Amino acid sequence: MTSTDDEEFEQQQGWIARFKQAYWPAGGSFASGPFSDPEYTIPPDERKPVMRSLDPQEIRWSVTAFVLALIAGISIPIYIIAKHITAKPGKHISVTVGTSALLLGGLLLLLSIGGFIAIWHRKRTLVSFDLMLTGFAVTALTLLQPLGIAYLVLGGWFMLRASRINKYGTTNTKAIRTQAAARPRGRDRKEAAKSASQPGVRKPPAASKRYTPKSPPRKKIPKPAE
Repeated sequence: MTSTDDEEFEQQQGWIARFKQAYWPAGGSFASGPFSDPEYTIPPDERKPVMRSLDPQEIRWSVTAFVLALIAGISIPIYIIAKHITAKPGKHISVTVGTSALLLGGLLLLLSIGGFIAIWHRKRTLVSFDLMLTGFAVTALTLLQPLGIAYLVLGGWFMLRASRINKYGTTNTKAIRTQAAARPRGRDRKEAAKSASQPGVRKPPAASKRYTPKSPPRKKIPKPAE
């Protein structure tokens, strides 16, 4: 092989490695990830980037979900159109639900492509929103309603994990319980926030020592005698 062939081969290997890292990165599961340690918490100034991105396990789950949606977007119209083909006299063939099937399939294809783009850019909010829209689209078919509910749950779960990272710096349930128990609640939280917002306690104004005499009582006017 010449040097040019070697460069092309290395470039192809680089693209393959980048594609694999983007859509199927190496990494442990949720049970063995960094959040599995109750003592591990992300500092407050570093939470937003983690909250907006996706970890390797979430990426793999998202890719699996959008691959299934892509397959469904291709196979559902073929199945529905083949099932509802009617042949009339004179060999005239008509499809009763062809337009609806094509629209559903096209919508699933668009949502799948949008989901892959969102995964490439590591946008958690877009991925979650796309999963929920896919779930609503899939529930249009009665037979696939459990699958659509699974998409809705997965998208909501991603947003729940983002909320926990933003609030507690971890998704570990044990660590969240510990932090929640240590935080003030209700009235104590309001008083703590109020005292933190006021740098110093203001004293009430002193009463004025100036003497103000009482007003004399009003005299009663006697009634005229008849």
